[in-house]
Amino acid sequence: MEKRFLKSLVKGLLLGCALCVPFTACSKEEPAPLPDLPKVEIPEGLPGLYSGRLPCENCKARGVRMELAEDSTLLFIQTIITDTAKVDSLKGKYSFSDGKVAVVLDDGLHLNFAVEKYGALSMLTGAGTVYLDENGMKADLIKIITAPKKKEGEK
Repeated sequence: MEKRFLKSLVKGLLLGCALCVPFTACSKEEPAPLPDLPKVEIPEGLPGLYSGRLPCENCKARGVRMELAEDSTLLFIQTIITDTAKVDSLKGKYSFSDGKVAVVLDDGLHLNFAVEKYGALSMLTGAGTVYLDENGMKADLIKIITAPKKKEGEK
């Protein structure tokens, strides 16, 4: 009885190890590092959370949430809607110069935005003009204003 128990225990351990090997043998390919962007002064109030719709090819809609951090890094989350919805979460860097924000994402995508009144970011074309769709509407990312975080003990 004890011999049969040990035999089944060893078989179970070997089977468990065999199932774990494929997961530990795979390596995740790391994306190429982002290029260094020149250091510039980031205007106060530029870092924050932005949300809106950007144009897309071969899709019905492209919703974007972009969070600009104070250290010139960003998180870019886009939802692309075709027959289904696909969510991509990308990291990147941004720089600010002459009233424009240049974004470089880790997948190599470059986007440029003009800083508009009241904190909105308007997408620019390759020629540097504000993008307008077929209805004459801009592709804006609106700054999301949130209430300041309360310190412990405050009401």
